[in-house]
Amino acid sequence: MSKVVRRDFKVTTIDKVNIAVREVRMEDGPRKTAQKTPILLMHGTRVPGVSEYDLGVENGSIAEALALAGHDSFIPDGRGFGKSDRPAAMSEPPGASKPLARCLELTRDVDATVEAMRNACGVEKVALLGWGVGATLILMYASLWPEKVSHLVLYNPLYGGGVDHPRYRGAGLADPENPLRFNTAKFGGYNFNTLDHLLEKWDSSIPIENKDEWRDPAVATAFVQALSDGDPTTTSRDPPTFRSPNGMLEDSFYIGIGEKLVHANQVRCKVLIVRGELDYFSRPEDVAELQRDLVNAQEVHAFEPKNATHYVLLDRPERGRDATLARITQFLS
Repeated sequence: MSKVVRRDFKVTTIDKVNIAVREVRMEDGPRKTAQKTPILLMHGTRVPGVSEYDLGVENGSIAEALALAGHDSFIPDGRGFGKSDRPAAMSEPPGASKPLARCLELTRDVDATVEAMRNACGVEKVALLGWGVGATLILMYASLWPEKVSHLVLYNPLYGGGVDHPRYRGAGLADPENPLRFNTAKFGGYNFNTLDHLLEKWDSSIPIENKDEWRDPAVATAFVQALSDGDPTTTSRDPPTFRSPNGMLEDSFYIGIGEKLVHANQVRCKVLIVRGELDYFSRPEDVAELQRDLVNAQEVHAFEPKNATHYVLLDRPERGRDATLARITQFLS
């Protein structure tokens, strides 16, 4: 009986940064032969890839679910995240540098991973899935290298469809002297994140009092542990915190006030936009604007799982996870 296997390795970018990648696939899956499209899974603003896509508990691994459907999955950590090289500035105080690792720079990390995928799987084109600002990143990549991309899955994307993102009101992301600029003086190059920071956002997005009825507590525990494991310095601070570059946060600010950091009319492949009805990050106007701008895409589909959160792919199967995974695998096929 075949089983899912994992391989952790590193690739080197054009500017000599070592990027950690996890591959998840079927043990007896075909290699360098006809197969289903391999897919790259790109993380979002604050967290390394494994914490979003490959938790070692039941219903905690999106990569495993895709592998079982026949799609070899590759999960990179962008520079500054997880087990990838960190900029030297992340060993200095945050205020000593400007926001590190913005999306356009991270396209180098995606490209190094894509090249490894093409070589390992014997394909010309691959699929990309990006979560949150990770969706902005893969839009950029598909615009730069259309010949390498067959499918894009934009999962809860932010695109510049509105000028006043409600999540950022009172968050201090804007420069108090100029509200159209990111508050670099406050945030600096990188951030220290408490382990419960994202769990609190997840809890607040679940519309019932008993969060365990919506999200398996084992998944939540594994998520927090993966955040801790993603930074070797986490437990050296009290309370424990993990570091993340602030480049994607700066990008999200500009998109949130209506700036399009990439224009979707440059994308040529097939595109699926997924936005949970209850998502606090992606807005209906982002989806609408994407649909208007994807004029050169081969196909454009939108899927809005009803009563589903920003974390729908990690929620319980009956809370939208199964339906969303089924729609993604149908699209990839």
